[in-house]
Amino acid sequence: MARRKRLRGWEALGVLVLLVLYAVVEYPWVALALVLLALGAGLLWQSSRRRQETLRVEQLSGRSLEEIDAFSGGDFEAWVTAVLQRAGIPAENIRDQGDFGIDVIATLGSVRVGIQVKRYAKSVGNDAVQQALAGSAYHGCALAAVVTQSRYTRAARAQASRGRVRVLLVDRESLHELADRLRDFAGTS
Repeated sequence: MARRKRLRGWEALGVLVLLVLYAVVEYPWVALALVLLALGAGLLWQSSRRRQETLRVEQLSGRSLEEIDAFSGGDFEAWVTAVLQRAGIPAENIRDQGDFGIDVIATLGSVRVGIQVKRYAKSVGNDAVQQALAGSAYHGCALAAVVTQSRYTRAARAQASRGRVRVLLVDRESLHELADRLRDFAGTS
């Protein structure tokens, strides 16, 4: 008995394209119905994803300091992004895009702010300020910020006050005012 030959990926795609072309020529109404069905399914899927993202943002944004202290670094980055988005500030977590020292980019009017997010048990040092400055320059951001649920060392505060680019430091005491502090800092309030 002869074995069936399996189609490779590109061969299978070619067969599928030929079948679709045949259906369009021979049965145009069926083809149109299939296209409309596929478009409807795509729109439903996209709407569902938007709804899930909205629910995630709402869940993340109203957290206490104790809950934030228990976050992982990635969860804290997502929280910062969610808080900014909920406040109407376009923000993108660039964690998986080669961040080069920043984790979130927020856009306030025409001003881009590179944000380094640090969830630390101890005080955050000046290396975080250096990372924020380097990452902001790399990503074309006019301003830099470092956000932590902890506190800053004296060296970090000194570095932030003396940089060529302005650096906003948001710590435990001002964390829940993040969006307002960022708007004031960028001059868009």
